[in-house]
Amino acid sequence: MKYLILSDIHSNYQAFTKILNTEKFDEVLFVGDIIGYGADPYFCYKKFLELGGTGVLGNHEQGVILPETLAKFSENARKGILYTMKHIPKEYIDHMRILPPVLEMEDFILCHAMLGDPLSFQYVFPENKDSAFLLESFEVLKKLGKKIHFTGHTHRPCIFKKREDEQIEVYPIHHGDIYLDDAYYVVNVGSVGQSRNGIPKAHYIVYDSVKRRIRFRALDYDIKEAADRILKADLPEFLGQRLYLGT
Repeated sequence: MKYLILSDIHSNYQAFTKILNTEKFDEVLFVGDIIGYGADPYFCYKKFLELGGTGVLGNHEQGVILPETLAKFSENARKGILYTMKHIPKEYIDHMRILPPVLEMEDFILCHAMLGDPLSFQYVFPENKDSAFLLESFEVLKKLGKKIHFTGHTHRPCIFKKREDEQIEVYPIHHGDIYLDDAYYVVNVGSVGQSRNGIPKAHYIVYDSVKRRIRFRALDYDIKEAADRILKADLPEFLGQRLYLGT
């Protein structure tokens, strides 16, 4: 089975559709934050549903369905969520309410952030390999009998590997193939619509569950169109400018 795994699209329809028009896959899975920040929450969520709507709740979806959580967000993030709430139909919001925080698949788990407390949306960056939150995710993986946890949230693609001797290795990566052994893995798939690793491209992975191969990909897309749409939508100018920088 070849899975296209996408996270943090953030209403960037240009990046999203470029990936869909480029990759070959059997199924698409979503690791949260389809909406927020960008100008096209309606088209992105519509496409998500057309592709099966299989995915997990992100913190930006939580912001839409639980407005009381908006105080946790930055000003720019709040504006993006409020914009989303005005530009998507009620049935999309109702669908967000049934998105699970954790989704178990054949040999892996999807969760927007860490598994110990999924709805707290804890951050673990590539430099945080000793994080207690990361250790919790590995423990949950072991308890559930899975080997791989696909995550997003930080917008920075990388792999955390827990070896047999309990040591954790980290590999920041944005393009290339990785073949998995029998260790435990937490894999950040990066951000489709708002990269923050200094590489202004659409980041995602393709996971071949038969070959146990992860292909990290970073794809060029029409950043100017995405940024221009943000400005036309009267969203903060910064949200368009950062697309050019990948930060």
